[in-house]
Amino acid sequence: MCASMTAAIVGCGDIAHAHACGYQLAGVDIIAYIDPLAVARDQFRQEYGGGVGYESIEEMFDAGVTPDMISICAWHLLHAPLTVAAARPGVKAILCEKPMAVGLGDADGMIEACEAAGVKLAISHQRRFTLGWEKGRELVAAGHIGEPQFAVTKLGHGLLNCGTHAIDGARFVLGDPTPQWVMGAVHRDTGRIERDVPIEDGCLGLVHFDNGIQLMIESDLDMEGATVGTFQIRGADGMMEVGETHCRTMTSQGWEEHDLGVPREQIDVIGGQANGRQAKELVAWIDGSSETHRCAAAQSRVTVEIMMALLESARQNAVIQLPLQEMGYPLDLMLEEGKLPHHDEADTYDIRAFLKRDDIDEAAYTELRATGMGHHPIMRTLWDRAQAD
Repeated sequence: MCASMTAAIVGCGDIAHAHACGYQLAGVDIIAYIDPLAVARDQFRQEYGGGVGYESIEEMFDAGVTPDMISICAWHLLHAPLTVAAARPGVKAILCEKPMAVGLGDADGMIEACEAAGVKLAISHQRRFTLGWEKGRELVAAGHIGEPQFAVTKLGHGLLNCGTHAIDGARFVLGDPTPQWVMGAVHRDTGRIERDVPIEDGCLGLVHFDNGIQLMIESDLDMEGATVGTFQIRGADGMMEVGETHCRTMTSQGWEEHDLGVPREQIDVIGGQANGRQAKELVAWIDGSSETHRCAAAQSRVTVEIMMALLESARQNAVIQLPLQEMGYPLDLMLEEGKLPHHDEADTYDIRAFLKRDDIDEAAYTELRATGMGHHPIMRTLWDRAQAD
């Protein structure tokens, strides 16, 4: 059935390549590329073949084109409005990039729009399909280290960027427990933003789940050993270190490195098989051979709620009992209320500015891409060149 499925990609930027590769591996035909920049959508048409370019979702629908699946690959603040715009009868599923939304209200709006249109909504936490996380989840469920008690993760580049993967991944490995309360502290004394959204300089958070497990999150405070998706888990009968590409445990039998069936260096975390398996499970969810998707919006909403609750805890200087009542973005509210210092536009900086395609040398971009360099290094090189000019 997957060969007859069709997809459209909205936002022809860096991460969209991972979605396109995933669809190709799943046998899904990409029939539309949507981006306000003609050069971006034309690049994708040339690289991945076929399809028609459109400036907007509305233009695609007006042309009578309704794909089975739509990938939302735009920046954070566009996830909610674009998902709502894409949720039309006839579309079977939407795969939106992480983070699901900047604020719980927007996440709920996305879910409501998709439910009203009969559209299945999944969020691209593709690391749930990596072999290390799968093995860790399997061993935890089997009681290999006894009842899990405490998990810790250290990451960088902000809650909305890497934090969403880390929180989602810890829940996945632990069996997706339900958070009960959250306590967080936030540090911000610069004009740091990420994909046009103000973010924290550092964060420390504790999540208490209803089964008694606790998760400690440290973001941007100590980058030594920081990762996106590696966790240490303490259980009643042992310990586990698990990441996307490995899983080892220590019990009374000593340390054991668990075989994942594939050499570590062959396990991808973005693009490739991770996104391919994610797309295949989306197809299975659509055709009814799978009851749900491991990245279904209901799971990703929990991740958004935890992130927003961490920020709301810092805003209120209090433990936040869930469900979270604040529907907006607590960090924005802290800035409005003077609880965090304001910075002039000249003092702000975007940690993902290298992904912008404004005012770059397109000829140089094409030349660099032809060398086979990865998309992130290419865009970073071009951004540095543009800044130097």
